[in-house]
Amino acid sequence: MKNDKTNTKPRKAFFFLRHNNDIDHIAPVIYKWLSTKKIPTEIIICTDRSFLDDNRIKLLKQFDNAKISYINDFFKKKNLSYWFNRFYFNYNAQFDKLIKKHPYLRKKADEIIRKIAEEIFKDTKKGIVVFDWTLTHFVQQMVQIAKKRKFTAISLPHGDAPYFTKFYSKNEFDYSCLDQYALSKIFDYVVIPNKVCLKRYENYMEKDHIKILGSPRYNDEWMEIVSKLMPHFSIKGSENKLKIVFFLRNIGYPIFWEEVVRTIKLVLQFPDVYLVVKHHPRNTDAKKLTKKLLNLFPEIKRNLDVNLKFIYHGMDSSSLIKWADIIFDLGTSITWDAVKQGKPVLMLEYQYANYSTLAHYMNATEIKCKDQLYDTMQKFITKKNYRFYDEKDRKRFIKEIIDVPDENVLGRYVDFLEKCLNESVKK
Repeated sequence: MKNDKTNTKPRKAFFFLRHNNDIDHIAPVIYKWLSTKKIPTEIIICTDRSFLDDNRIKLLKQFDNAKISYINDFFKKKNLSYWFNRFYFNYNAQFDKLIKKHPYLRKKADEIIRKIAEEIFKDTKKGIVVFDWTLTHFVQQMVQIAKKRKFTAISLPHGDAPYFTKFYSKNEFDYSCLDQYALSKIFDYVVIPNKVCLKRYENYMEKDHIKILGSPRYNDEWMEIVSKLMPHFSIKGSENKLKIVFFLRNIGYPIFWEEVVRTIKLVLQFPDVYLVVKHHPRNTDAKKLTKKLLNLFPEIKRNLDVNLKFIYHGMDSSSLIKWADIIFDLGTSITWDAVKQGKPVLMLEYQYANYSTLAHYMNATEIKCKDQLYDTMQKFITKKNYRFYDEKDRKRFIKEIIDVPDENVLGRYVDFLEKCLNESVKK
């Protein structure tokens, strides 16, 4: 492939990734970028070194124009490295609050960020810097430094819009909760997958600076690539049973956890069912749910490893979806993978205070009460060829939420990033 030489000045693309969500949604874009452009590209992991071993990051390593680093690699003193990473990157929300109260801490943090930026951006005259939707103090400072260098700053998707509502978290009581997105103006552009995400940004940024480009994670091109990277999942004793995966959210969302527990009890009373409960990867209180379940229904202990298994981490959700016959959800976009495959997704709307995007687009997915769940379960068990989706609704969901405006999602992202890089060169 010919080298890209539209400008002789050294230029680069910098992608900063924090955790699993960033890799889920930004790795597909980087993959397409690396496979179609020869522009030097640096990928910096900003939290845990273990993400360097992620299968998708390993996939990116194969490209000659990619350099993948861990943020600590840019520190020269180990004690400084430990302090900053331990207390800033792993606890950035809490640390951001601290530095607002203590000017000395902020001054020290800014000094460290400047040193990091100098090390990362050295020898680069023009470029683009890419973060996810995060707005931490670290990101604000890095973007500010990059823009002083005439780089173009871009915010790519960190996720999708699993809830159709404006309220997301449990302690939001008016629409001022959206004011957090006002800081997004630090970026030259914010990219979103679909119009459902638009409500977060439309009151805070000029229209020309918000780009709707489709879902980088759930388009066919990337799903075909990533399916080959995922480990196989199987579980002894699930053969010839109705296999169900129940995806949970973390503790910060308005979920009625006791009803979640009762639903598990309800499902397990059906014969020939195997239930896997997958905790959210960032749910620090995940094991409390298991304890609550066993306290409320101690008889369920005999179901463990017979037709019930809890998974806390270490198994990719896509692998679980491939294994499952049907999926239960409390509002995560991972289940869109199942929708693309035509696998039934039951949105347990009666268990949380929000309204899911899947339920909005597809009536079949909306489970409003335990009666409806019970009846639907019976249909799956007694009717082998039970037709779940209205195909017209499913295709509309894919067209308006994933393939926006068409199936060339990753190509569209690459074209946009190249445009941004050329903007930087012209500044």
